[in-house]
Order: sequence, then structure tokens, then C-alpha cells
Amino acid sequence: MPCSQCQTDLDDPFPVEVTDESCTTHIIENDIAVLVDFYSSTCGPCMAMYDDYEDAALGFGSKVRFLKINADKYQKVAREYGVSALPTIIAFKKGQEVNRISRQLSRVELILWAESLI
Repeated sequence: MPCSQCQTDLDDPFPVEVTDESCTTHIIENDIAVLVDFYSSTCGPCMAMYDDYEDAALGFGSKVRFLKINADKYQKVAREYGVSALPTIIAFKKGQEVNRISRQLSRVELILWAESLI
């Protein structure tokens, strides 16, 4: 089933790569929890977490939306949310930040965090 705003397949379990504009839309207009991974392709811990973030997303489908935003390329949203270290993952519910972690997380940690948001 596609999202009415961005046409992303809502049943696709993989993280959605977003821009400044689409990130804000996903955060504000989602009825489900959203995890946003602010990363850089030149950040070692960010790249080390890449596969774990994708794997963690597999089990959540339309229960928790996993997003990724390249903070080097799309700096507006990173500034708006005060992201100063990478990786930073921020959890949102109903458009509001509910938690953030600024470090590399394992697949298990990501899954447990996502489960706590449901």
C-alpha cells in the first residue's frame, strides 16, 4: 500500500532514504512511530550500523517506520533537531521527539527500541 503523501510502499520493510522535506513530512504525518537515522557516509560507526539498521527494520513493516537521512547532504533537518554527533537516531511519535541516542546501536538494540515504541 503506498503512502498518500510520498508514494513510498508502506509494506516495504527497508528504511526509506529521505531528504529534508520528505523527512519532515514522514515525521509529522505518520500515525506510527518513526525512527530517523542521521548518518554520514564518511562516519565509521554510521557505516558499521548500516546493515543492522536495515535488518532491524525487517520485522516492523507498518508498525514502525525506519528512515535514513544523510546529514552531510541534508543539513536542514539535522540542524532543526540539534543533531551534533553521528550517528544519531531519533524516535518520533505523532510528530514529537520521544527519545534519541547518539551512538552506534546493534541490531538487537534497534529492535528492542522499535518494539518499545509500538
